[in-house]
Amino acid sequence: MRRTQLAILVLLVVVVGAAAWLLARRSTTSWQSSTGQLPDRVITLPIDQVAEVTIQQPKAQLHLKQQGDTWVITEKANYPANFQMVSTLIRKAWELKPVQELKVGKSQLGRLSLLHSGQPGDSGTLVEFKDAAGKRLAALVFGKQYLRETAQTLAQGRPFPAGRYVMPEDGSGRVLLVSEAFQQIDNKPEQWLDRAFIKIEKPSSITMAGRTPEMDWKLEQVKSSTEWKLADAKPGEQLDKTKAAQVTSALSSISSFTDVLPPDAKPANTGLDKPAVVTVTTEDGFTYTLKLGKKTGEAYPLAVAVSADLAKSRTAAKNEKPEDKARLDKEFQTKHEALEKKLTTEKKFEGRIFLVPKYGVEQLERKRADLLAPKPTATPSASPAEKTRP
Repeated sequence: MRRTQLAILVLLVVVVGAAAWLLARRSTTSWQSSTGQLPDRVITLPIDQVAEVTIQQPKAQLHLKQQGDTWVITEKANYPANFQMVSTLIRKAWELKPVQELKVGKSQLGRLSLLHSGQPGDSGTLVEFKDAAGKRLAALVFGKQYLRETAQTLAQGRPFPAGRYVMPEDGSGRVLLVSEAFQQIDNKPEQWLDRAFIKIEKPSSITMAGRTPEMDWKLEQVKSSTEWKLADAKPGEQLDKTKAAQVTSALSSISSFTDVLPPDAKPANTGLDKPAVVTVTTEDGFTYTLKLGKKTGEAYPLAVAVSADLAKSRTAAKNEKPEDKARLDKEFQTKHEALEKKLTTEKKFEGRIFLVPKYGVEQLERKRADLLAPKPTATPSASPAEKTRP
C-alpha cells in the first residue's frame, strides 16, 4: 500500500471515529447522571395536612379521601380503605430521598414512562396529595421501576424491583431515581379495601334455605361436644362427618372477601333477588344471616345481617367463694364488652354487597342428600352351589 493511500485511510478512520463520538455525545447529553448536589427530599409535603390522595394511572384512577378518622375509596362508594396502606404511602412520599439525579430531556421522558397522561408515548402514574379543601400540597409522577439483577433473579428470569424513576411536579423538571419501588400505586382500587370482615366464631347451628327444596338442611352441634348432627334426621339417615367438617370450615372462607359492589347494584343482576339464605347461630349469642347471590367469576355476591342476644349478667354458681365471684364477674364483664364491640363493628357491614371466594359458598350450597353418609352395601349371600364347593 502506498504512503498516500495509507495516509488517506488513517485520516478517514480519524474522521469517522470523531463523527461517531460526536453523535454518541449528543445522544447521551439528554440522559446522564448529574454531578450536582441532590435535594434532601424529593418533595416538600406537609404530612399533617394531607386529607386526600389521588392516583392517576394511564388507564385507571383512584381517589382516597379522609372522612373523620377513616380513609375511604371514592371508586368503591366510599367504602373504608386500608389505613395502613394509605398512611404508609403518605409517609414514604414525605420522607422520600433521591439516590441519583438524571439529566433527561423532554424527548427521553417516554423511555422512563414519565410523560403525563394524554401525551403520546409511555405515560406515568401521577400521585397528588391534597388538603381537606382539595388544594394540591405536592405531586409526583412515578415512572418505570428500576430493576436490579442478582444471581438469584437471573436464575428465575425475573429482575428485582429495587427503585423507581420519579419526577416532582414542582416546575423543576428534575428526574430522580429513588430506592423505593412504590409497587402499591399500581394496585387496583379493590386492593386498597379495608379487609376487616365478619368473623363467625363457635357456631352452634347452620341452617340452609336453598334455592330448591332439595337444598334445605340444618346442622346442629351437640352441647358440650364438637359433634354435629343433622336436624330432623329420618330413620336410617346419618350425617357424613367429613362433609359436615367441610361445611363448618367453609364459614372461615366466608369471613373474607375479594371485592365490594356498589350498594345500588340491582338484585336481579347479582342474584340476590332470589338468594340462598344461610343462618348461623353461635355459642356467644350471635346470629348471622347470609344471603348468597349467583356466581360471578370466581366469587359469589353476599349480603350480611348481624344480630346478637348477649347475656347482661352472670348467674353465680352455688357455694361460689367471694374471691372466685369477683374474678368471674370481671372475666364476664370483659368478655361482654368485647362481644358488644364485635357486634358494633360487624353491624357496619350491613347494607353492602361483598364478593366472597367461591370455595366457601360451594361447600355450603349442597343438597341435603349430599350431606348423608353412604349407606353400607349389603354383602350378597352365597348360592347353594357355592356353599357346597370344597
